[in-house]
Amino acid sequence: MSSPAVKLSGLPTTGGRPAPRAPLSVVPATAVVRQGWFILALIATMVLSLLATLMINTALAQGSYERGRLVTESTVLADRQESLTTELSQLRAPAALAQRALALGMVPAQSPAFVSLSKGTVLGVAEAATGTTPFTVITEPTMGSTKTAKATKTAPSKATPATSSTPADSKD
Repeated sequence: MSSPAVKLSGLPTTGGRPAPRAPLSVVPATAVVRQGWFILALIATMVLSLLATLMINTALAQGSYERGRLVTESTVLADRQESLTTELSQLRAPAALAQRALALGMVPAQSPAFVSLSKGTVLGVAEAATGTTPFTVITEPTMGSTKTAKATKTAPSKATPATSSTPADSKD
């Protein structure tokens, strides 16, 4: 019985003998050099990333300090605005107005007169002010009655600031 030979190895055969092999040789190392440049590029990318992160964190920290400074400045300015508003309210108080009027030589009117622009008439009879009647201004609250007012010829001094901002009726 004759059967064809089964080829078991992948090597070509020439009449029952294996074909000669090529001699072994050393592979050049150029592929390793290319991997070295790749590793250097990765390291450079990592260093640049770390530097960028450091710069961003530094900028954020600087922004945080700037924010803190601005919050402090805002608080100081809010306090200044509140003190100026309080000072303006004190200057607008009737007692302060009376003091400035007296300093300018003004006296209260005895009988006021008004001009009606729509009718073109004078309402009331105006009399010359004599200066004998002092300004009537509430300068201090009284314990006895809320309707009584302390009449002063001069407005309160800076030692006793005006505590009421409502003027008394000037009907005499």
